[in-house]
Amino acid sequence: MDYYSQLKKLQPNFKVIIPFKDYVAELVRELGLHSIEIIIKTDSIILVNGMDQFTPIWAQDVWSDCIGTEINSINQGIEILKKYKNIGSYYPLVKNNFGELISQKVKNIPLKRIKFQPNHPFDFKFTAWTILDSFLITSEKTLKRFPFGWHEFEEDKNSPPSRAYLKLWETFTIYGVNIEKSDTVIEVGSSPGGWTWVLSGLANKVYSIDRAPLSDKIGKIENIYHQDGDAFKLNPKNYPDVTWFFSDIICTPEKIYETIQFWLNNSPVRKFVCTIKFKGDCNFDILKQFLAIENSTIIHLYHNKNEVTWIKYA
Repeated sequence: MDYYSQLKKLQPNFKVIIPFKDYVAELVRELGLHSIEIIIKTDSIILVNGMDQFTPIWAQDVWSDCIGTEINSINQGIEILKKYKNIGSYYPLVKNNFGELISQKVKNIPLKRIKFQPNHPFDFKFTAWTILDSFLITSEKTLKRFPFGWHEFEEDKNSPPSRAYLKLWETFTIYGVNIEKSDTVIEVGSSPGGWTWVLSGLANKVYSIDRAPLSDKIGKIENIYHQDGDAFKLNPKNYPDVTWFFSDIICTPEKIYETIQFWLNNSPVRKFVCTIKFKGDCNFDILKQFLAIENSTIIHLYHNKNEVTWIKYA
């Protein structure tokens, strides 16, 4: 498709949004709810004007203060990129030989899997760039610290009983959630123990609540205290030492919201990490209620599916 005419409509310092592969429709809905003008939309990139005071939840990455330059040759593209002092990060679009040829002539950060290192500051500067038709698009201001929000980890394929642990690895490594060794955490809906396994390696004590058992390997970890119980009928007074509340339980957004409010009103716990799961489309109205809770945010993790993660830092 020829995007030339649409590219001409872009305002100075436009934004590039990289969507999650399976959730382009949710991102478009979210942009529409905030009256964001979409200039170009493909399955791998969305270009918008405006959006100064808003960061979409369903964006894998956002490039700000973008510059679009029409180029007539590979050498021209190379010359422009070499003027940037930071190393490049090339985001390839489908069937763009122009971009591939340029990328072979300039230094780019290779995509590498991330090592799980909680509370480990990681920051480097790079220039994100791509080619759309004959336009070179560049940005030195990206939302995510890792190129394109590509949060693939060096996985542990032996210890955890499920891949759900990757959500917490991402939360702790990327989004500034900090558990101290002195913390006591409670996790509801914990079976088979993917999150429980991660938490046991960071906190002093983990209360694991589920009617189903943990996997045998996880259940033997010394600082995990598993209890057979209903996650929605707990008495917070029975857990006076808890400092963090975690949930990846399968339930409606309304139910987990109700549970969070109960704990906020009946316990001293003020730090939460909870998955909000959807059947069908994202319920943006309920998300507004979550975001109204003080010191909280909502993120669609790279490892989330049809769900988002609500974090309350304090």
